[in-house]
Amino acid sequence: MKKRQILRAAAGLGLLAAPAYAQAPFPSSSIRMVVAFPPGGNTDIFARLFAEPFGRALGQSVVVDNRGGAGGLIGSGEVHRARPDGYTLIFQSPTAGITGPLTRRVPPFDPVTGFSHISILGITPLALAVNPRLGVNSLAELIAIIRAQPGRLSYGSSGIGGAPHLSTELLRMRAGNLDVVHVPYRGSGPLTQDLLSGTISFAVDAFTTLLPQHREGKLRIISVFGEQRAAVVPEVPTARESGFDIVTRIANYLAAPPGTPPDRLERLAAAARAAMSTPEIARALEDIAFVPVTDSTPERATRFIAEEAALWAPVIRAANIEIE
Repeated sequence: MKKRQILRAAAGLGLLAAPAYAQAPFPSSSIRMVVAFPPGGNTDIFARLFAEPFGRALGQSVVVDNRGGAGGLIGSGEVHRARPDGYTLIFQSPTAGITGPLTRRVPPFDPVTGFSHISILGITPLALAVNPRLGVNSLAELIAIIRAQPGRLSYGSSGIGGAPHLSTELLRMRAGNLDVVHVPYRGSGPLTQDLLSGTISFAVDAFTTLLPQHREGKLRIISVFGEQRAAVVPEVPTARESGFDIVTRIANYLAAPPGTPPDRLERLAAAARAAMSTPEIARALEDIAFVPVTDSTPERATRFIAEEAALWAPVIRAANIEIE
């Protein structure tokens, strides 16, 4: 009887609290990293290069999950709606994360607030290439031919509303609303084939796509849309050097669902910095003019995405691009 009385008294005083369990460290299980495009594309290749050292830094496996469709919006939307616990991430591209939603009549999410941004991983400037049979060696020569033959030349893009398409629209506007025909393709593969055959006259795309053909002399890169010349083609001037204030790029970045706890974002960002600092990543990206970003933070990533959205939104409006 005395023992029961002591137990009741202790309970009343809160002395018999439930056992305390230490919270499991994050992450305590594998990470799912969505790629919003089919296997084999540039974003997928980079994601798979990144996954292994990123997993090593986290101490967990990172599973790449391809969720392609709708220009990347299917996979992006899935992560946007996922549980914000840090275990579902997206290896994002600007088409799927920034320009894609901005071109939709009803945006599925906001590029800036629709995700918890973790880290910018790698950046490559866009470049403009021509078919050598066009006979131009500079951006100024290309603009002169377009002006002399309004409506006769065509350019290709890897898809409506992507950064390559919008970069060419920006050039067209800043060069005096050039009269040139846009031919959209379903990806860089068919675009490159038609540029090689001369079906289209020029195209803006990532170095990843254009550099191999440029090195073989099958295409000619005549302008780099970067802050400075690219080390892989140091002889090619920037658009600014040619008199056009255009700086556009493709950046892959890591993001999580909105509302992911800040401490988990910081843990993921630290692992991303470690992964992007590995020699294996540097070697793999060097030949395609992708510059690894080794010092990104969630705050810097969010600012970067906001700056990109601010650049593209007025271009999309001016070009009257709207997708149902």
